[in-house]
Amino acid sequence: MTSDLLSGLRRKIVFAAPLIAVLGLAAADPEAGGPTICPFALATGSACPGCGMTRAAGYLLRGDLASAVTMHPLVFLIGIQAIAGWGWLVLRRNGRVQALSSRLVTAILVGTAVSLFAVWILRAWVGLLPPV
Repeated sequence: MTSDLLSGLRRKIVFAAPLIAVLGLAAADPEAGGPTICPFALATGSACPGCGMTRAAGYLLRGDLASAVTMHPLVFLIGIQAIAGWGWLVLRRNGRVQALSSRLVTAILVGTAVSLFAVWILRAWVGLLPPV
C-alpha cells in the first residue's frame, strides 16, 4: 500500500471510530450485564476508577441521565473531553488549529485521573461502586 492510501485510510478511521463507538453504545443494552473485561476488576473483584463508564455512556445516549450518573458520576466530564478531543483532532488534521501544549494536555490528564480516583474512593467509602 502506498503512503497516500494509508494516510487516507487513517483519516477515515479518525472520523469513523467515534461514530462506530456511539452506534455500539446505542445498540448495547447497559442493563444486559456483558462480560467483565476490566483487568483491575478481574484481578481484584472490585470496580476500578473507570468501572461503570461504558454503561453510563449507554444510559446517557438513551437520555437516561439519572442512571448515567448513578453508573458513573463523571460520565459528563469524560463525554465532553472525548467529544472535544475528537473535534480538536479533526480540526488539527485539517490545519485549522495548532497543537495543544504538552503542559495543558498533561494538566487535563492529571486532573481527570485525580477526579476519577477521588470519585472512586468516595464511592467505595459509601458503598456505591458499580457491580463488576
